[in-house]
Amino acid sequence: MEIKFKVRISQLVCLLGSVLLLLEAARQISLGLTVTALLLAVGGTLLLIVSLAHELFAISWFRVLVMLSIALIMSTLVLLAPEQHLMWLWGFPVLLLYPRPRWLAPTCAAIGLVTTWLALKPLGNDWLSLGIGIAATLMALGAIGGRRQRHVWHQLERRGRRDPNRAIWSQYQLMRDLPREITRADREGVHIELILLSPVTPGRLARRRLMNTLDSAAMAHETRYILDCNCSAVLLVTRAERMASLRRRQLIEHLAMQVRARIQPLNNADINALDLTRISANLAQEREVITHLPPLPYRAEPQDVASNLEADN
Repeated sequence: MEIKFKVRISQLVCLLGSVLLLLEAARQISLGLTVTALLLAVGGTLLLIVSLAHELFAISWFRVLVMLSIALIMSTLVLLAPEQHLMWLWGFPVLLLYPRPRWLAPTCAAIGLVTTWLALKPLGNDWLSLGIGIAATLMALGAIGGRRQRHVWHQLERRGRRDPNRAIWSQYQLMRDLPREITRADREGVHIELILLSPVTPGRLARRRLMNTLDSAAMAHETRYILDCNCSAVLLVTRAERMASLRRRQLIEHLAMQVRARIQPLNNADINALDLTRISANLAQEREVITHLPPLPYRAEPQDVASNLEADN
């Protein structure tokens, strides 16, 4: 996924941009323009943080902070010295291309249009009308492109890793993995089950602690997932059901926090009958520490389907 979506290239672009801004800030300091230099230094520092810790840009509040800060910095630079920094007006349509909350698009567009109006007003009505028209058109195109990117962004958030620093995957990825893992487990004659875990104590800190301890407690081959805000899951594959019971208790004890668990056996199961929303609902209020769910309906083998068709005929 990192190669497919060009994360490293994006980081390199941000790094080059930060270097250019910091060099320009140093040049402005040598000219005695301290306010301009400070703004350029802040913008360069933000780009440097994004390039070195690119996963932070996936956090909504950090993304909003960066985009608002960049919009205000560009606006201030243009208003301080339009003859030097008028080119930053191009940055507002580009800024609208990035995935962002709905309210942020009109906010950045308003900042850009007001900045354009104030910067071009001294040039006369003709230049002002032309500049406002071009800026509004580009921002409209940027907003349309950003809306499409926002849809793609939400689709991608459902896929792949939910945590960029750890091998914790999404529910979408779980549903892609299950058919393959169930087939492999049945072929090799091993036991496979899905363990759903939820902290008894509600709150974001408890969920974060569960993810941290689960990441350290699970073995490399025990894939971890996040199903929703309150429930995590582990795909456990062992040689026999007795070994799974032992490993399951070891895993829960290693978490060192109060959790509730539901166990869904998966051997030869029909994956279409698995309702993750239902089996994960109200897990934190479960009376038992470990609850064993009934097996899913058996998966129909090709020879069974052929036999049933012959019987019907």
